Amino acid sequence: MSDSEATTTGVSSLDRAHAARLAQQPEDALRLSASILTASSSDLGAAWLVARLLADAGRADPAGQAAVELVERFIRHGDLSSAVLSAHLAVQAGKAADPLLRQIAEAFGRGSPRVSPEASPAPPAFPAAAGVAPFFGKLSGAALLDAAEKALARALASADPLPADALLPRLPLFGELAPLALQKLLSAFQLREFVSGAYVVKEGDEGVEAFLLARGLLNVVRERAEGPSVLAVLGPGAVFGEMALVSNAPRAASVIAVETGQVFAASRASLEALAVREATIGRALGSFCHHRMVSNLMRLSTILSAVEPAKRAELIARFDTRTFEAGDVLVHEGEEAGCLFLIASGGVEVRGPEEDGDRVVLAQLGPGDVVGEISLVLRRPATADVVAVHTTVALGLTRDQFQEAIREHPGLLQQLYEIATRREEETRSVVAQQAVDVSDIVLL
Repeated sequence: MSDSEATTTGVSSLDRAHAARLAQQPEDALRLSASILTASSSDLGAAWLVARLLADAGRADPAGQAAVELVERFIRHGDLSSAVLSAHLAVQAGKAADPLLRQIAEAFGRGSPRVSPEASPAPPAFPAAAGVAPFFGKLSGAALLDAAEKALARALASADPLPADALLPRLPLFGELAPLALQKLLSAFQLREFVSGAYVVKEGDEGVEAFLLARGLLNVVRERAEGPSVLAVLGPGAVFGEMALVSNAPRAASVIAVETGQVFAASRASLEALAVREATIGRALGSFCHHRMVSNLMRLSTILSAVEPAKRAELIARFDTRTFEAGDVLVHEGEEAGCLFLIASGGVEVRGPEEDGDRVVLAQLGPGDVVGEISLVLRRPATADVVAVHTTVALGLTRDQFQEAIREHPGLLQQLYEIATRREEETRSVVAQQAVDVSDIVLL
Protein backbone atom coordinates (compact mmCIF):
# COMPACT_ATOMS: atom_id res chain seq x y z
CA MET A 1 0.00 0.00 0.00
CA SER A 2 1.38 3.43 -0.93
CA ASP A 3 1.37 6.36 1.49
CA SER A 4 -1.34 8.06 -0.57
CA GLU A 5 -3.47 4.95 -0.26
CA ALA A 6 -2.81 4.84 3.46
CA THR A 7 -4.01 8.43 3.80
CA THR A 8 -7.15 7.69 1.79
CA THR A 9 -8.09 4.64 3.82
CA GLY A 10 -7.19 6.21 7.16
CA VAL A 11 -4.52 3.57 7.88
CA SER A 12 -1.34 5.26 9.07
CA SER A 13 2.17 4.03 8.39
CA LEU A 14 2.53 3.05 12.04
CA ASP A 15 -0.74 1.07 11.86
CA ARG A 16 0.70 -0.83 8.92
CA ALA A 17 3.85 -1.57 10.89
CA HIS A 18 1.81 -2.90 13.81
CA ALA A 19 -0.27 -5.00 11.41
CA ALA A 20 2.91 -6.48 9.90
CA ARG A 21 4.17 -7.52 13.34
CA LEU A 22 0.87 -9.21 14.23
CA ALA A 23 0.96 -10.92 10.80
CA GLN A 24 4.30 -12.53 11.79
CA GLN A 25 6.32 -10.28 9.46
CA PRO A 26 8.74 -8.78 11.99
CA GLU A 27 11.35 -7.56 9.51
CA ASP A 28 8.74 -5.68 7.45
CA ALA A 29 7.42 -4.16 10.67
CA LEU A 30 10.93 -3.18 11.81
CA ARG A 31 11.92 -1.62 8.48
CA LEU A 32 8.79 0.54 8.48
CA SER A 33 8.75 1.49 12.17
CA ALA A 34 12.48 2.38 12.12
CA SER A 35 11.90 4.49 9.00
CA ILE A 36 9.05 6.32 10.75
CA LEU A 37 11.22 6.93 13.81
CA THR A 38 14.07 8.24 11.66
CA ALA A 39 11.68 10.64 9.90
CA SER A 40 10.12 11.79 13.21
CA SER A 41 12.25 11.24 16.31
CA SER A 42 9.40 12.53 18.53
CA ASP A 43 7.07 9.68 17.50
CA LEU A 44 6.92 7.77 20.79
CA GLY A 45 4.57 5.19 19.31
CA ALA A 46 7.13 4.29 16.66
CA ALA A 47 9.86 4.16 19.33
CA TRP A 48 7.73 1.74 21.36
CA LEU A 49 7.21 -0.55 18.37
CA VAL A 50 10.91 -0.60 17.47
CA ALA A 51 11.71 -1.50 21.07
CA ARG A 52 9.06 -4.22 21.05
CA LEU A 53 10.47 -5.73 17.87
CA LEU A 54 13.99 -5.66 19.31
CA ALA A 55 12.71 -7.46 22.42
CA ASP A 56 10.93 -10.03 20.24
CA ALA A 57 14.24 -10.62 18.41
CA GLY A 58 16.07 -11.31 21.66
CA ARG A 59 17.75 -7.92 22.08
CA ALA A 60 16.49 -7.48 25.60
CA ASP A 61 19.05 -4.98 26.87
CA PRO A 62 18.45 -2.12 24.40
CA ALA A 63 14.72 -2.86 24.35
CA GLY A 64 14.51 -2.74 28.15
CA GLN A 65 16.50 0.49 28.41
CA ALA A 66 14.28 2.10 25.77
CA ALA A 67 11.10 0.90 27.48
CA VAL A 68 12.20 2.41 30.81
CA GLU A 69 12.87 5.73 29.08
CA LEU A 70 9.50 5.54 27.32
CA VAL A 71 7.70 5.10 30.65
CA GLU A 72 9.08 8.48 31.73
CA ARG A 73 8.32 10.15 28.39
CA PHE A 74 4.74 8.92 28.22
CA ILE A 75 4.20 10.10 31.81
CA ARG A 76 5.54 13.50 30.79
CA HIS A 77 2.99 13.60 27.98
CA GLY A 78 0.12 12.71 30.35
CA ASP A 79 -0.44 9.32 28.68
CA LEU A 80 -0.99 6.78 31.48
CA SER A 81 -2.07 3.89 29.25
CA SER A 82 1.02 4.14 27.01
CA ALA A 83 3.24 4.45 30.07
CA VAL A 84 1.77 1.18 31.38
CA LEU A 85 2.23 -0.36 27.93
CA SER A 86 5.92 0.61 28.09
CA ALA A 87 6.21 -0.86 31.60
CA HIS A 88 4.88 -4.18 30.26
CA LEU A 89 7.47 -4.06 27.49
CA ALA A 90 10.22 -3.37 30.02
CA VAL A 91 9.11 -6.42 32.02
CA GLN A 92 9.21 -8.53 28.83
CA ALA A 93 12.80 -7.34 28.39
CA GLY A 94 13.73 -8.46 31.90
CA LYS A 95 13.15 -5.31 33.98
CA ALA A 96 11.26 -5.34 37.30
CA ALA A 97 7.61 -4.29 37.11
CA ASP A 98 7.10 -2.72 40.55
CA PRO A 99 9.44 0.29 40.24
CA LEU A 100 7.95 1.28 36.88
CA LEU A 101 4.32 0.90 37.95
CA ARG A 102 5.16 2.79 41.14
CA GLN A 103 6.63 5.61 39.03
CA ILE A 104 3.41 5.80 37.01
CA ALA A 105 1.19 5.62 40.08
CA GLU A 106 3.11 8.34 41.92
CA ALA A 107 2.79 10.62 38.89
CA PHE A 108 -0.96 10.14 38.27
CA GLY A 109 -2.30 9.06 41.69
CA ARG A 110 -4.17 11.12 44.23
CA GLY A 111 -2.00 13.72 45.94
CA SER A 112 0.56 13.94 43.13
CA PRO A 113 1.92 17.51 42.93
CA ARG A 114 2.07 17.13 39.16
CA VAL A 115 -1.67 16.54 38.67
CA SER A 116 -3.74 19.61 37.82
CA PRO A 117 -7.47 19.79 36.95
CA GLU A 118 -6.59 22.33 34.27
CA ALA A 119 -3.95 20.18 32.56
CA SER A 120 -4.68 18.17 29.42
CA PRO A 121 -2.69 15.32 27.88
CA ALA A 122 -0.16 16.55 25.35
CA PRO A 123 -1.42 15.84 21.82
CA PRO A 124 0.48 12.98 20.18
CA ALA A 125 2.84 13.79 17.35
CA PHE A 126 1.10 13.89 13.99
CA PRO A 127 1.70 10.46 12.45
CA ALA A 128 4.45 10.54 9.87
CA ALA A 129 3.28 9.26 6.48
CA ALA A 130 6.60 7.52 5.90
CA GLY A 131 7.31 4.59 3.68
CA VAL A 132 10.26 2.25 4.13
CA ALA A 133 13.43 4.31 3.74
CA PRO A 134 15.84 2.95 1.08
CA PHE A 135 18.52 2.47 3.72
CA PHE A 136 16.34 0.20 5.87
CA GLY A 137 14.78 -1.46 2.83
CA LYS A 138 18.14 -3.02 1.92
CA LEU A 139 18.75 -4.51 5.35
CA SER A 140 17.76 -7.78 6.98
CA GLY A 141 18.79 -10.02 9.84
CA ALA A 142 21.38 -8.73 12.31
CA ALA A 143 22.20 -5.70 10.14
CA LEU A 144 18.57 -4.56 10.29
CA LEU A 145 18.42 -5.06 14.05
CA ASP A 146 21.67 -3.09 14.48
CA ALA A 147 20.37 -0.19 12.39
CA ALA A 148 17.00 -0.13 14.15
CA GLU A 149 18.73 -0.18 17.55
CA LYS A 150 20.83 2.84 16.56
CA ALA A 151 17.76 4.70 15.25
CA LEU A 152 15.99 4.06 18.55
CA ALA A 153 18.97 5.29 20.57
CA ARG A 154 19.22 8.48 18.49
CA ALA A 155 15.50 9.21 18.90
CA LEU A 156 15.52 8.76 22.68
CA ALA A 157 18.71 10.83 23.00
CA SER A 158 16.89 13.81 21.44
CA ALA A 159 15.39 16.37 23.83
CA ASP A 160 11.69 16.09 24.68
CA PRO A 161 9.90 19.42 24.09
CA LEU A 162 8.02 19.04 27.39
CA PRO A 163 9.74 19.66 30.74
CA ALA A 164 10.36 16.71 33.05
CA ASP A 165 7.93 18.14 35.60
CA ALA A 166 5.14 18.95 33.13
CA LEU A 167 1.69 19.12 34.71
CA LEU A 168 -0.48 16.04 34.20
CA PRO A 169 -4.27 15.75 33.75
CA ARG A 170 -6.48 14.46 36.54
CA LEU A 171 -7.78 11.12 35.24
CA PRO A 172 -11.15 9.58 36.16
CA LEU A 173 -10.83 6.53 38.44
CA PHE A 174 -7.01 6.45 38.43
CA GLY A 175 -6.69 9.94 39.88
CA GLU A 176 -8.98 9.00 42.77
CA LEU A 177 -6.53 6.40 44.10
CA ALA A 178 -3.48 6.96 46.28
CA PRO A 179 -0.26 5.82 44.54
CA LEU A 180 0.04 2.44 46.30
CA ALA A 181 -3.58 1.53 45.55
CA LEU A 182 -3.22 2.72 41.95
CA GLN A 183 -0.10 0.60 41.52
CA LYS A 184 -2.02 -2.46 42.68
CA LEU A 185 -4.90 -1.70 40.32
CA LEU A 186 -2.56 -1.31 37.34
CA SER A 187 -0.93 -4.63 38.24
CA ALA A 188 -4.29 -6.38 37.76
CA PHE A 189 -4.43 -5.59 34.03
CA GLN A 190 -3.20 -8.06 31.42
CA LEU A 191 -2.09 -6.95 27.95
CA ARG A 192 -3.96 -8.12 24.85
CA GLU A 193 -3.46 -7.23 21.21
CA PHE A 194 -5.99 -7.12 18.40
CA VAL A 195 -6.06 -6.69 14.64
CA SER A 196 -8.35 -4.49 12.59
CA GLY A 197 -11.89 -5.89 12.53
CA ALA A 198 -11.46 -8.00 15.66
CA TYR A 199 -14.17 -8.10 18.34
CA VAL A 200 -12.81 -6.95 21.68
CA VAL A 201 -16.32 -7.29 23.16
CA LYS A 202 -19.25 -9.05 21.47
CA GLU A 203 -22.85 -8.00 22.02
CA GLY A 204 -24.80 -10.66 23.93
CA ASP A 205 -21.74 -12.26 25.54
CA GLU A 206 -21.49 -12.34 29.32
CA GLY A 207 -19.48 -9.42 30.64
CA VAL A 208 -16.62 -10.69 32.79
CA GLU A 209 -13.88 -8.10 32.18
CA ALA A 210 -13.19 -4.38 32.20
CA PHE A 211 -10.75 -2.79 29.74
CA LEU A 212 -8.31 0.09 29.36
CA LEU A 213 -7.48 0.96 25.75
CA ALA A 214 -3.74 1.55 25.35
CA ARG A 215 -3.45 2.00 21.61
CA GLY A 216 -5.79 1.99 18.62
CA LEU A 217 -9.35 3.00 17.81
CA LEU A 218 -12.49 1.00 18.62
CA ASN A 219 -16.09 1.34 17.46
CA VAL A 220 -18.91 0.66 19.93
CA VAL A 221 -21.62 -0.96 17.79
CA ARG A 222 -25.14 -2.10 18.57
CA GLU A 223 -27.08 -4.39 16.26
CA ARG A 224 -30.47 -3.04 15.22
CA ALA A 225 -33.20 -4.32 12.91
CA GLU A 226 -32.20 -1.75 10.30
CA GLY A 227 -28.50 -2.64 10.61
CA PRO A 228 -25.52 -1.98 12.89
CA SER A 229 -25.39 1.42 14.60
CA VAL A 230 -22.12 2.98 15.81
CA LEU A 231 -22.79 4.42 19.27
CA ALA A 232 -19.30 5.75 20.04
CA VAL A 233 -15.66 5.72 19.00
CA LEU A 234 -13.08 4.95 21.70
CA GLY A 235 -9.51 6.20 21.64
CA PRO A 236 -6.39 5.55 23.75
CA GLY A 237 -6.98 5.97 27.46
CA ALA A 238 -10.65 4.98 27.30
CA VAL A 239 -11.99 2.69 30.01
CA PHE A 240 -14.85 0.45 28.87
CA GLY A 241 -16.70 -2.72 29.80
CA GLU A 242 -16.81 -1.60 33.44
CA MET A 243 -20.50 -2.53 33.77
CA ALA A 244 -19.27 -6.13 34.07
CA LEU A 245 -18.20 -5.13 37.58
CA VAL A 246 -21.77 -4.44 38.71
CA SER A 247 -23.84 -6.84 36.61
CA ASN A 248 -23.49 -10.19 34.86
CA ALA A 249 -25.89 -9.05 32.14
CA PRO A 250 -24.95 -9.78 28.53
CA ARG A 251 -22.94 -7.08 26.80
CA ALA A 252 -25.28 -4.39 25.46
CA ALA A 253 -23.07 -3.63 22.45
CA SER A 254 -20.02 -4.88 20.57
CA VAL A 255 -16.62 -3.19 20.61
CA ILE A 256 -14.83 -3.68 17.29
CA ALA A 257 -11.27 -2.70 16.33
CA VAL A 258 -10.92 -0.04 13.66
CA GLU A 259 -7.16 -0.58 13.54
CA THR A 260 -4.53 -2.75 15.20
CA GLY A 261 -3.91 -1.96 18.84
CA GLN A 262 -3.59 -3.06 22.45
CA VAL A 263 -5.91 -3.17 25.44
CA PHE A 264 -5.42 -4.01 29.08
CA ALA A 265 -8.03 -6.39 30.46
CA ALA A 266 -8.87 -7.07 34.10
CA SER A 267 -11.27 -9.84 35.07
CA ARG A 268 -14.22 -9.23 37.36
CA ALA A 269 -12.86 -11.89 39.74
CA SER A 270 -9.44 -10.25 40.03
CA LEU A 271 -10.91 -6.78 40.56
CA GLU A 272 -13.40 -8.05 43.14
CA ALA A 273 -10.59 -9.79 45.02
CA LEU A 274 -8.52 -6.62 44.86
CA ALA A 275 -11.44 -4.53 46.11
CA VAL A 276 -11.84 -6.87 49.11
CA ARG A 277 -8.17 -6.47 50.01
CA GLU A 278 -8.09 -2.72 49.28
CA ALA A 279 -11.30 -0.96 50.35
CA THR A 280 -10.27 2.29 48.67
CA ILE A 281 -10.07 0.51 45.31
CA GLY A 282 -13.55 -0.95 45.82
CA ARG A 283 -14.97 2.48 46.62
CA ALA A 284 -13.23 4.09 43.65
CA LEU A 285 -14.44 1.39 41.25
CA GLY A 286 -17.99 1.66 42.62
CA SER A 287 -17.99 5.44 42.32
CA PHE A 288 -16.59 5.30 38.79
CA CYS A 289 -19.17 2.75 37.63
CA HIS A 290 -22.02 4.74 39.19
CA HIS A 291 -20.84 7.95 37.55
CA ARG A 292 -20.59 6.24 34.16
CA MET A 293 -24.07 4.71 34.54
CA VAL A 294 -25.57 8.08 35.38
CA SER A 295 -23.72 9.80 32.54
CA ASN A 296 -24.96 7.21 30.05
CA LEU A 297 -28.53 7.56 31.32
CA MET A 298 -28.47 11.34 31.05
CA ARG A 299 -27.25 11.01 27.48
CA LEU A 300 -29.39 8.11 26.25
CA SER A 301 -32.55 7.76 28.38
CA THR A 302 -35.80 8.51 26.54
CA ILE A 303 -37.56 9.99 29.56
CA LEU A 304 -34.64 12.23 30.47
CA SER A 305 -34.72 13.68 26.96
CA ALA A 306 -37.86 15.52 28.11
CA VAL A 307 -35.77 17.41 30.69
CA GLU A 308 -33.43 20.27 29.85
CA PRO A 309 -29.83 18.94 29.71
CA ALA A 310 -28.68 21.39 32.39
CA LYS A 311 -31.34 20.07 34.80
CA ARG A 312 -30.91 16.32 34.25
CA ALA A 313 -28.23 15.87 36.90
CA GLU A 314 -30.47 17.59 39.46
CA LEU A 315 -33.34 15.24 38.59
CA ILE A 316 -31.12 12.14 38.70
CA ALA A 317 -29.97 13.17 42.19
CA ARG A 318 -33.55 12.54 43.44
CA PHE A 319 -33.31 8.83 42.53
CA ASP A 320 -32.05 6.15 44.91
CA THR A 321 -29.74 3.46 43.55
CA ARG A 322 -31.04 -0.08 44.07
CA THR A 323 -29.61 -3.45 43.12
CA PHE A 324 -31.80 -6.44 42.21
CA GLU A 325 -30.59 -10.01 41.83
CA ALA A 326 -31.92 -12.39 39.17
CA GLY A 327 -35.53 -13.32 40.04
CA ASP A 328 -36.22 -10.25 42.18
CA VAL A 329 -39.52 -8.53 41.37
CA LEU A 330 -39.39 -4.77 40.80
CA VAL A 331 -43.13 -4.37 40.08
CA HIS A 332 -45.94 -6.78 41.04
CA GLU A 333 -48.97 -7.26 38.80
CA GLY A 334 -52.18 -6.07 40.42
CA GLU A 335 -50.43 -3.79 42.89
CA GLU A 336 -49.83 -0.08 42.70
CA ALA A 337 -46.14 0.54 42.10
CA GLY A 338 -44.46 2.49 44.85
CA CYS A 339 -41.55 3.52 42.60
CA LEU A 340 -40.67 4.54 39.12
CA PHE A 341 -37.54 2.61 38.10
CA LEU A 342 -35.00 3.71 35.52
CA ILE A 343 -32.84 0.73 34.50
CA ALA A 344 -29.16 1.69 34.71
CA SER A 345 -27.48 -1.68 34.17
CA GLY A 346 -28.62 -5.26 33.66
CA GLY A 347 -32.04 -6.27 32.35
CA VAL A 348 -35.61 -7.10 33.28
CA GLU A 349 -38.54 -8.98 31.77
CA VAL A 350 -42.14 -7.81 31.78
CA ARG A 351 -44.22 -10.93 32.43
CA GLY A 352 -48.01 -11.17 32.06
CA PRO A 353 -50.49 -13.99 32.67
CA GLU A 354 -51.57 -16.70 30.24
CA GLU A 355 -54.90 -18.50 30.40
CA ASP A 356 -53.28 -21.60 31.94
CA GLY A 357 -51.76 -19.56 34.76
CA ASP A 358 -48.22 -19.51 33.41
CA ARG A 359 -46.39 -16.26 32.74
CA VAL A 360 -45.58 -14.99 29.27
CA VAL A 361 -42.72 -12.59 28.53
CA LEU A 362 -44.26 -9.41 27.15
CA ALA A 363 -41.08 -7.38 26.83
CA GLN A 364 -37.38 -7.36 27.67
CA LEU A 365 -36.01 -4.06 28.90
CA GLY A 366 -32.50 -2.80 29.61
CA PRO A 367 -30.41 0.30 30.36
CA GLY A 368 -32.31 3.53 29.73
CA ASP A 369 -35.76 1.91 29.93
CA VAL A 370 -38.29 2.82 32.61
CA VAL A 371 -40.74 0.55 34.52
CA GLY A 372 -43.53 1.24 36.97
CA GLU A 373 -44.82 4.11 34.87
CA ILE A 374 -48.24 2.56 34.14
CA SER A 375 -49.17 2.47 37.81
CA LEU A 376 -47.77 5.89 38.70
CA VAL A 377 -48.86 7.81 35.61
CA LEU A 378 -52.19 6.13 34.80
CA ARG A 379 -53.01 5.69 38.53
CA ARG A 380 -53.99 2.03 38.29
CA PRO A 381 -52.53 -1.29 39.43
CA ALA A 382 -49.63 -2.65 37.45
CA THR A 383 -50.69 -4.81 34.51
CA ALA A 384 -47.70 -7.20 34.67
CA ASP A 385 -44.78 -8.33 36.80
CA VAL A 386 -41.36 -6.82 36.15
CA VAL A 387 -38.61 -9.31 37.09
CA ALA A 388 -34.81 -8.94 37.01
CA VAL A 389 -33.19 -11.54 34.76
CA HIS A 390 -29.61 -10.61 35.76
CA THR A 391 -28.06 -8.60 38.53
CA THR A 392 -29.69 -5.27 37.73
CA VAL A 393 -28.98 -1.77 38.96
CA ALA A 394 -31.95 0.61 38.81
CA LEU A 395 -32.55 4.17 39.91
CA GLY A 396 -35.80 4.43 41.90
CA LEU A 397 -38.04 7.46 42.35
CA THR A 398 -40.71 7.11 45.05
CA ARG A 399 -44.31 8.19 44.46
CA ASP A 400 -43.85 11.42 46.46
CA GLN A 401 -40.59 12.23 44.73
CA PHE A 402 -42.26 11.48 41.41
CA GLN A 403 -44.99 14.04 42.10
CA GLU A 404 -42.37 16.67 42.96
CA ALA A 405 -40.37 15.83 39.83
CA ILE A 406 -43.29 16.23 37.42
CA ARG A 407 -44.29 19.53 39.01
CA GLU A 408 -40.81 20.86 38.27
CA HIS A 409 -40.49 19.14 34.87
CA PRO A 410 -43.92 19.01 33.17
CA GLY A 411 -42.43 17.55 30.01
CA LEU A 412 -41.45 14.48 31.98
CA LEU A 413 -45.10 13.63 32.66
CA GLN A 414 -46.00 13.89 28.98
CA GLN A 415 -43.11 11.61 28.01
CA LEU A 416 -44.06 9.04 30.67
CA TYR A 417 -47.75 9.19 29.72
CA GLU A 418 -46.89 8.32 26.12
CA ILE A 419 -44.72 5.41 27.26
CA ALA A 420 -47.37 4.17 29.71
CA THR A 421 -50.25 4.20 27.21
CA ARG A 422 -48.13 2.56 24.52
CA ARG A 423 -46.91 -0.14 26.91
CA GLU A 424 -50.43 -0.86 28.14
CA GLU A 425 -51.65 -1.28 24.57
CA GLU A 426 -48.70 -3.52 23.72
CA THR A 427 -49.42 -5.66 26.77
CA ARG A 428 -53.05 -6.14 25.74
CA SER A 429 -52.02 -7.01 22.18
CA VAL A 430 -49.42 -9.58 23.23
CA VAL A 431 -51.76 -11.25 25.75
CA ALA A 432 -54.55 -11.36 23.15
CA GLN A 433 -52.19 -12.88 20.58
CA GLN A 434 -51.06 -15.50 23.09
CA ALA A 435 -54.70 -16.46 23.64
CA VAL A 436 -55.22 -16.85 19.88
CA ASP A 437 -52.07 -18.97 19.60
CA VAL A 438 -53.18 -21.28 22.40
CA SER A 439 -56.64 -21.72 20.82
CA ASP A 440 -55.09 -22.54 17.48
CA ILE A 441 -52.86 -25.19 19.06
CA VAL A 442 -55.89 -26.77 20.77
CA LEU A 443 -57.86 -26.84 17.51
CA LEU A 444 -54.99 -28.61 15.76
